[in-house]
Amino acid sequence: MSREIVREWHFWLASIMTGVFMAFAYDLLRLLRRLVRHARIIVDLEDILYWTACFGLSFTLLYYGNNGVIRFAAVLGAAVGMLFYALTAGRFFVKWCYFVIDQTIGRFFRFVRHFIVGRIHKLIRKLFSKIRLTCAEKRHKMKLYFQKAAKGRKGETKDGRKSKKGSKKQKRQKSKKTKEKNAAVPPCQE
Repeated sequence: MSREIVREWHFWLASIMTGVFMAFAYDLLRLLRRLVRHARIIVDLEDILYWTACFGLSFTLLYYGNNGVIRFAAVLGAAVGMLFYALTAGRFFVKWCYFVIDQTIGRFFRFVRHFIVGRIHKLIRKLFSKIRLTCAEKRHKMKLYFQKAAKGRKGETKDGRKSKKGSKKQKRQKSKKTKEKNAAVPPCQE
């Protein structure tokens, strides 16, 4: 065979392998999305980055393999490579990889979350509930103490706080002051 035909076959195989690689890369992206929950904006950004990288890879293939001339053979080769991958390994890759990762690493993380973190969480809750009960008990004892101490005193409530009610003398003085203030202000004329 002539060198030109061999070169065309190499270019054709390179375009097929490019298609396989692009489909495989997208399956890796799909697997990542299945393992880690993504927001919609992140998924859109990942897609933009993926297609930008695919464009760069295709451009590089055409530039070095065909001197920058876009030929149908290159596009068809990439499409055939993607289709070949999708019909063979692509059908099972994401499912099997997810299953394997879920059964190994996923089980480990579930174990850590349920047993280790869960027990630490229970211990902390128990500790805080005891602290809360202790504080409530202290408050109750303080309340009883102030009630006993304030029984005989005037002007305090049962729990030891000062009452809001003043003596009759204080009330009279207060009303006298307000009357004096009001006397200085002339009444409104209509």
